[in-house]
Amino acid sequence: MYPDLFGIEGFSMTLMILIGAIAALAEVLFFLKSRKKVKTNYVDLLITMVFTVLIGIVGTIIFENIYEAIKHAVYHEPQAWTWGMTFYGGLIFGVVAFLLLYRFFYLRHNEPILKEMLKIAPASISLGHAFGRIGCLLSGCCYGKDTDAWYGIMLPGHEHPTIPTQVIEMIFLFILATILAILAFKQITNYTFPIYMVSYGVFRFIIEFFRGDERGQLAGLSPSQYICIALVIGTGVLFYFYKTKIFAEVKQDDVKA
Repeated sequence: MYPDLFGIEGFSMTLMILIGAIAALAEVLFFLKSRKKVKTNYVDLLITMVFTVLIGIVGTIIFENIYEAIKHAVYHEPQAWTWGMTFYGGLIFGVVAFLLLYRFFYLRHNEPILKEMLKIAPASISLGHAFGRIGCLLSGCCYGKDTDAWYGIMLPGHEHPTIPTQVIEMIFLFILATILAILAFKQITNYTFPIYMVSYGVFRFIIEFFRGDERGQLAGLSPSQYICIALVIGTGVLFYFYKTKIFAEVKQDDVKA
């Protein structure tokens, strides 16, 4: 709708990603500061998180080109490199990048804080992602199928109104981010990441059926839906590690401390 801001082509998406990243980083730092028992080197952590975000952005572009490769292979069309982005690439690259940076950079001179990071990270990811969907709306990407319903929105270059999938996902993500933040800050549960994986995985799988931007399909499902399935299945594995390894020694009384 408004892809260009301040006379800069495509700047609306960049601006929303920047705002989302700052909001996510600020939430993590605020959460760790609220946990007074946890000693945190904020400079080293900020460096770790900034590089995590940058590598995550690279992942969004790489995955978008993989999606494009699938689409063009299905329709036997030539493919050109695109600077578009897709969230799952950022999530996967970002998680791997953070774990590597945390292990080989942060832990070299600092005490472990991974357990606390696991509590707040899902809320921060959802918050940053929500702002990213605002960028999608402004850029006119990630749109829904054509509709004549009252809630349809007209996007530039379209002949018919489309289902506002960007708005629907944005609202869902802000709500999810709020719930996960409450669970983390109030120390209600340590299992915020499994909750996030199931919640977003199921939601994204469903919303994909209403998307109108063609990204190729395999056996009737989009590439993102296969990742959704892997995300939900992976929740069981993560839950097992939470229960037996990561938070095995944490008693119920400690959760509310």
